[in-house]
Amino acid sequence: MIGLNVVAVTPLMGGMAGGMGGWMLLFPLLALLTVAALLAVGVVGIRALANETDDGSTQNEPDEDPVERLQRRYAEGDLTEAEFERALERELEWEETGGTGSSPTHETESSGEAARAR
Repeated sequence: MIGLNVVAVTPLMGGMAGGMGGWMLLFPLLALLTVAALLAVGVVGIRALANETDDGSTQNEPDEDPVERLQRRYAEGDLTEAEFERALERELEWEETGGTGSSPTHETESSGEAARAR
């Protein structure tokens, strides 16, 4: 019979215990790192696309001056005609005095919310 030399076959099997040896631990770790990297790239890509498609408009745009904000709120129905006129007068007085004191539109915003609650 042909006898196999155990010393010659053992290196081909991956060591005395057989199998893949160190690769059994390294392969799952590499697979996990690959999946994590793909997820990170996907999240970054989705955020980049979301920022590109965002038109950047907010409810109160920073370019909007207080008079334009009052006009918009009146047109949307947030303010009654009387509230709009009072707020516009206060805004114009506030601009004439050089802006001392608090902004008059802040008071109108809360009164508009109270009017909607009624």
